[in-house]
Order: sequence, then structure tokens, then C-alpha cells
Amino acid sequence: MNSNPIRNFDPQKIAFYEKENYVAYYQKDWPKLLRVSVGLVRETFGLSLWQAIYGAYLMARAEMAFAPYPDNDIPRSQAYVRRFYAFIKKIHNLNFDLDQAARLEVHWWGVHRKLFANPKNDELVDALTDIYALAYGTTRERVRQAAFHRAQGMLYSDYWVNDGKQSSSPLLAQEEEELCKSYAALRDAVAA
Repeated sequence: MNSNPIRNFDPQKIAFYEKENYVAYYQKDWPKLLRVSVGLVRETFGLSLWQAIYGAYLMARAEMAFAPYPDNDIPRSQAYVRRFYAFIKKIHNLNFDLDQAARLEVHWWGVHRKLFANPKNDELVDALTDIYALAYGTTRERVRQAAFHRAQGMLYSDYWVNDGKQSSSPLLAQEEEELCKSYAALRDAVAA
């Protein structure tokens, strides 16, 4: 197994944090959102607590710039995402284009918004595939399965939102299961 923490992560932990991140966001539980965002960034990118707090701050600022609809600020959102990826790139000595990473990251956010709760989500799978391939320096084919399962996880989250956002909904377990499959596939694809 690769010793680089960005390529050797625990899919179950990341799936849990991502699912909880969506729950906290859609239920507007801001203290919980802060906690799970730090956990998500820490687990996904192999960061110390203080690094994760800073990384989560950058992503939160990017999300805040992106959030207003239809008057979101894409350039500002991309600027914060670029700072985030520059931070990750420096810590892990990675090699990818920061401007392209920022564009691709914010692009999939927009695609998800456009296709919210739409099971015909090939465009979202493509957008996730693109950011994974760039960030992990691999081919699109290697990470497409991971992108597919992540898009499925988001779809269950969307269904959960449309179904009333109940904490006991079985849709949350289905979301987490798909996210776990996604991150397991991603880890396998990038660890080779």
C-alpha cells in the first residue's frame, strides 16, 4: 500500500464524514458542519488538525461564494479552491495544475446543483472523474468507478433532502454505502 496519506485513506471514515457534512449543511446545523468539515478534510487529505482547520476554512469560503443562487460568485469560489489545492499540493508535494483543479472542483459543484436529484447524472460522473484524474495524476478510466459511486451517494442525499431531511431516513445509510464504495474504488485506483 502507498504510504502517501492522500493515496492511503480510510474509505469508511471519509464516507461517514461526507454524509454527515451533507446532513449538517442541509439541516443548517452550523456547529456540526464545522466539526465534520474539519474531519472530512483531515481524513481525505491526511492533514494534522491545524492543517485541516485551515483547509476546511478555505473550502467553506469557496462554498459560501458558490452558494447564492443564481447570483453566486464563481471566480471568488475558484480562488478559494485554488488556495486550498495549493495548500494540499505543497504539503504532499503533488504535481497538478492549480487553476485547472479549481475550475474542475467548482464545475462539479455546478453540475450537481443543475442535476439535483436527477438519476440521469452522467454529466456529474464525468465532472467527478475529471477532478479525480487531475488531482491524483491518473487516467479517467481508473477513477470513473469511484466517480460513479460518489454521484450515486449524492443522489441519495438529494432524495433525502426532497423527502424531508429526516435523521432516521434509510436514504442516509444508502448514501454512506455508496460513498464508501466510491472511496474504496478511489483508494484502489490511486494506490497502484
